[in-house]
Order: sequence, then C-alpha cells, then structure tokens
Amino acid sequence: MIRGIYTAASGLGILQARMDATSNNLANVSTTGYKQDKVQVAAFPDFLLQEKARVRIGGMSLNNWSPVGYTNQGAVVTGVVTDHNSGILKETGKETDLALSGEGFFSYEVSDRDGTKVLYSRDGELQVDGEGYLVDTRGNRILGENGPVLVGGDGFTVDTSGVVTTAENEQIQLAVVQFGDKSRLVKEGGNYYSSLDGNGSEAVNPGVTQRFLETSNVDVSAESVNLIEIMRAYEASQRLIQRQDELTELAINKVGMVR
Repeated sequence: MIRGIYTAASGLGILQARMDATSNNLANVSTTGYKQDKVQVAAFPDFLLQEKARVRIGGMSLNNWSPVGYTNQGAVVTGVVTDHNSGILKETGKETDLALSGEGFFSYEVSDRDGTKVLYSRDGELQVDGEGYLVDTRGNRILGENGPVLVGGDGFTVDTSGVVTTAENEQIQLAVVQFGDKSRLVKEGGNYYSSLDGNGSEAVNPGVTQRFLETSNVDVSAESVNLIEIMRAYEASQRLIQRQDELTELAINKVGMVR
C-alpha cells in the first residue's frame, strides 16, 4: 500500500510539472516568437526483486540470486524541452517589425547586473530608440555583424538576407545565427536564449521578412484541452493517495486485533 502512495505521489509531481509548462505556454500565446515547452517523462526502471536462494558460509559466495518478481515505481520528469517549430508570420505593416522564416535567431546585446552579454531570440518586434538604434521592446539593441544597428530616424529597409539599408544608403548585415543542436539552447527569460555551445554560426538563408512578426507556436485549443486533462488526473491522483492512506490506517489498526 505504501508503494501505491509513492506511485501516486510521483504522478502528482509529473502532473504539476506538466501543469506549470502548459500554463506558461498559454500565458505566452501572444508573445512574439515564443516557443512552447513540453515535459519529458520516463518510467522508473523495473526493479528486480531478488532473494538469496542459498545462503552459504565458510567463505562461500552469497551471490546466487533468484528472481521473485518485478515492481514499477511510477515515473519521473526527465526534463523540459522546447519545441522550436516556427510560428505563423503575421503582417503588421510596421517598418520596424522583422520576422524570421528560416532556422536562425536574432542576436541582442543584453545588460544585467552581471554585465553585458549576447542573447538570442526569434522576437523581431523592434523600435528606434532616442539614439537611432534598433532595440526590442525591452530596450535591448539588436546586433549586426559589427555591433548594434544604428539606422537613424529617417527610415530603413531590410532584405531577406538580413541586410539593413538606411536612408543614407548605409548597409548593415544583421547578426542572424543558427545552432546545430537547439536542445543546447537555454531559456533565459524575456523570450531570450543563451547557448551552451557558444555563439552559433551565421544563418544560411535566414529569411528575414520586414513588416511581419512571428507568432508563438502554441496551439491554444490543444493546450487548453491538455490543461483540463491534467487537472482531472491531478484530482484523481489526490483521491488515490487519500484512499491508500485510509487503507493503510485500516490495516495498521486491524493488525494484531484478537476477537
């Protein structure tokens, strides 16, 4: 009976992780370029119950085991992975909005209490700051190959290869990078990623589209159904634990009773 409680409790842990991921996905359904998270689950290995079939003494080996059965201890969360499938490109008509149809990521110069670092994002919702630099909605500057992109205030164009042409006819190549193994990207909050494998490589055919934004890849209907199923399963697991507890209490109280 105790094992039943452990199994149900492990299920609650998994359901809580799934609920957190699903809720976060739904909260970011309108976040530009957001990629949904999925929880990975694996069963505990079956444990072989063994007994000592023959006990020997006098220096003889005790390694002669006989299997008596198997048991399963439930499941465990092995990780949370990001689904990097592209979202839909939505036309906005704004000159400062950029979207990527390829596999790349925009590069941003992000400052925090630990200093300045380069982070990556699919979010191309930009604006021109007071100094004429292209920045995202958090004020972080998007990077070109030679540093932050300065466009001034007189308009600019961007072609599909990521070349920005300013009103003064200056051309700046956006630093759009790609990563061979996206599982090595780490979410840093604020729709940014860092890479465990360095700075990535120059994106081939980045497919930059001006006046468009990439929507999140969250399927609202599917995630809403998932959330309902998770909540129902969570309630069922709670009831199972309660029932197992009642049975355990009953067994303890009845053991040794003489009538």
